[in-house]
Amino acid sequence: MKILVTGANGLVGKNIAKTLSTTNQVEVFATSLKKFQLEGVTTFTSNLLNADINHMVDDIKPEIVVHCAALSSPDACEVDRYACHRMNVELTKRIVSACIDYNVHLVFLSTDFIFDGSKGNYTEMDAPNPVNYYGESKLEAEKLIQASGVVNTIVRTSLVYGVESKLSRPNIIIRVFDNLSKNKQYKVPSDQIRTPTYAPDLASAITQICLNRVTGIYNISGDQIISVADFAILAAKAFDLNHELLLQVNSKDLAEAAPRPKNTSLVIGKAKNDLNFKPTPIEMALEKIKTTLNS
Repeated sequence: MKILVTGANGLVGKNIAKTLSTTNQVEVFATSLKKFQLEGVTTFTSNLLNADINHMVDDIKPEIVVHCAALSSPDACEVDRYACHRMNVELTKRIVSACIDYNVHLVFLSTDFIFDGSKGNYTEMDAPNPVNYYGESKLEAEKLIQASGVVNTIVRTSLVYGVESKLSRPNIIIRVFDNLSKNKQYKVPSDQIRTPTYAPDLASAITQICLNRVTGIYNISGDQIISVADFAILAAKAFDLNHELLLQVNSKDLAEAAPRPKNTSLVIGKAKNDLNFKPTPIEMALEKIKTTLNS
């Protein structure tokens, strides 16, 4: 089986490519903006916005495309809506078209930010209502995928964390570690509630989706509901850093360009039942990350 992963220079894409590469009978191809190497993966650089997607799919002939490439910073999306729409919607539309032309299964990485955060404990059946443009762009992409008729799986996840070398953008774990290890204060919102997702867990679940050709919408995240501030404190303590340098604030005090939904905790019963998904407890995941950071 050939699988093409887009956006493998990001935390999620890189973990998916790595996990798939250890699976028997899977040949993995991965795109990134910048040159990188991954053992067991055929990597190549491509600015997908300017690439001939049909030619790429025709050349590789994948059975599945896992589409992770995106503009995923909510603030960047809010500030430059044109760039966000071009990356998150128009590129997805071109990938959908190629998948239809070549009869390819599309696995699309979406987000908990399609929800407004007014209630939490969102299932796959809850009605989306994004509060920022990043969420709007991802929801628009979801809708065009579902309307297209392409064989698809939509994966919604939440606050993905982990460590990898040369990532395209840092995640909260890296920000906490970088600031506190330099004895710098770091503001964390106490009013944003998430179900943080350990990147290797997400990659394992998506690998199961690929191997078993599972379709539909899936929430895939951790199952511990926690505020971003409390999560950051757990990380600081796990890394033996001074958690008192973390300043707990309200979202409005962060002066971010994009509004954040308050409680986007996800219910993952469907993934547990269908994919035998078992998320790693936060404390255990942080210990694994600590080992990596200290190695």
